[in-house]
Amino acid sequence: MMANYSVFNQIENPLYTQQVNTYIAPGIDSTPEGAASKAGVLFGVNFASTVTTTAPLVLQVTNPLGSGKNMYISRVAGSAAAAAVILTIIKNGTVSGTVVTKVNLNFGSATVSVMTAQSATTAITGTPVTVASMLLSAGPFLINYTGSIIVPPNNSLTVSATISSGTSASTASINWWEY
Repeated sequence: MMANYSVFNQIENPLYTQQVNTYIAPGIDSTPEGAASKAGVLFGVNFASTVTTTAPLVLQVTNPLGSGKNMYISRVAGSAAAAAVILTIIKNGTVSGTVVTKVNLNFGSATVSVMTAQSATTAITGTPVTVASMLLSAGPFLINYTGSIIVPPNNSLTVSATISSGTSASTASINWWEY
């Protein structure tokens, strides 16, 4: 360490940082999602449904076998109109549903995602593995993964919202980038 260069931030001598400017101007820092969006490889899907005891909200994105790309989960977001909705994030369940339109989040890019997406209001089958599960309160939720969940080819990520009694309007969205 060089003399007079403290590694600790002090109020009269702030920690020096050097920005990596991913944009032309002004000099700003960027997230992995910002770089993926700029490259035209950040995508999203969403689904809205009324959740009942027999009809969950299910949204799945699958990285098909032979895609040659990994899917990096950026975030899972959504909302529930009532408390006590259980949100579960699942690896590799089987979903029989309807194809969902994928959106490139760089509106100026013509790149199309190689992933497949579908929604359903029926239970997940197969051999799903729970990644995370949480009890939601009424209102929106946002879970930032910033690429920490990596879905290789022939794997999927599924979001499921269930309720043990009553009904609740619910939404879910999954954002990812692929390289």
